[in-house]
Amino acid sequence: MKTCYISLLALSGLLGRSAPALGQQRPASEPLAAAVEAATARYNKSFVASPQLYNGPEYVDYSLRYHARTGHQFFATPDKMPGSVYYNDHYFPNLRLAYDVVLEQVIITQPTSPLNLRLINEYVREFTIGNHHFVRIQADSSTGRVLSTGYYELLVDDSRLQVLAKRAKNLQEVPAQGFLNVEYITADKFYLKKAGVYTPISSKSAVLRSFADHKKEVQQHIKEKHLRFSKAGFGASVTELALYYVSLLPQP
Repeated sequence: MKTCYISLLALSGLLGRSAPALGQQRPASEPLAAAVEAATARYNKSFVASPQLYNGPEYVDYSLRYHARTGHQFFATPDKMPGSVYYNDHYFPNLRLAYDVVLEQVIITQPTSPLNLRLINEYVREFTIGNHHFVRIQADSSTGRVLSTGYYELLVDDSRLQVLAKRAKNLQEVPAQGFLNVEYITADKFYLKKAGVYTPISSKSAVLRSFADHKKEVQQHIKEKHLRFSKAGFGASVTELALYYVSLLPQP
């Protein structure tokens, strides 16, 4: 670790600035950025138990208290998936994460033990898990009536339009023959952000109202793509339609 750290400092000296803090992205325009990134990666690897990342409380799997379980409390899968997180003002790539959507907690494994930790929500700016990108939105006077503070998946992220999904599950306890079972029921919600205003969308008609300025084209696209706005396929259909709608807008 000492040798790697010295190398990192030496490369930073060549760049005429201090070494990037642990977990930060390299400046893309620097001619020696690739070398600095490699040295930083070696340093990060030698210092895997970073106190800037592994500083949350223990995550306790509360589902184990139940006799039987239908489903699980996690996004997509209970297994940890490849991901990254911008946490505590640092960017950390190449992680293994899980996301408890019941409690809204991002879970990581302590690298030197089997202990699972949950990241402190207030320190998380955004994270990726698999191919899914989540951002943390802080509700304020302009959004509080529509959005609550928490994590939202960005399904469409354009300067003119965003589609967001609030991934959630309801935990339903079911008594059975002296035991307590549990069922996890998906309760996702979807939102559009257009002209700086968030709007909840839960039906085809709500989507069409948001895209009324291109109503004819949008309705034709729905027919051509055979889009269905049932509960199971709602998110995929809204995403497809929103991407098409954005393609109709003038370039910013």
